[in-house]
Amino acid sequence: GVYATVQISANVPILEFRGPLLATEAVTEPDKSLQVGPFHYLGPSGEVDDYINHSCKPNCYVHATGKRAVLYSLYLIQPGSELTFDYATTSTDTLDTWQMSCKCGEQNCRKVISGHQYIDLDTWQSNKNKGTLPTYITNPELFKR
Repeated sequence: GVYATVQISANVPILEFRGPLLATEAVTEPDKSLQVGPFHYLGPSGEVDDYINHSCKPNCYVHATGKRAVLYSLYLIQPGSELTFDYATTSTDTLDTWQMSCKCGEQNCRKVISGHQYIDLDTWQSNKNKGTLPTYITNPELFKR
């Protein structure tokens, strides 16, 4: 995991994901790739961004636009806190294409993580209202909910 070494204010960029841009069919390590568009992913970079873990109650979100993805804080993060985001918020996968077991330990843990469509509707809508879901997920022309 990756931990804050300083206090991080709310809604500030923390780091940019730096892996190579891959088309969906070129993804060979789905557990280590980050979806950034309907048909594009960032592969592993070999850097610190590869170690940001999932949580069902994250303190960060990913702003994905074009070929770039930046990790932002959701709220004030104290030094020593692990930086996490909800992997489902950037994913259009189904349980058949990608899933992972979750052991985040949060009260609201979903136990199995896959695409955004498996997030409960209230949480999904809250994320949409806060602007923390990528447009390739919220655009009804691309993906119907």
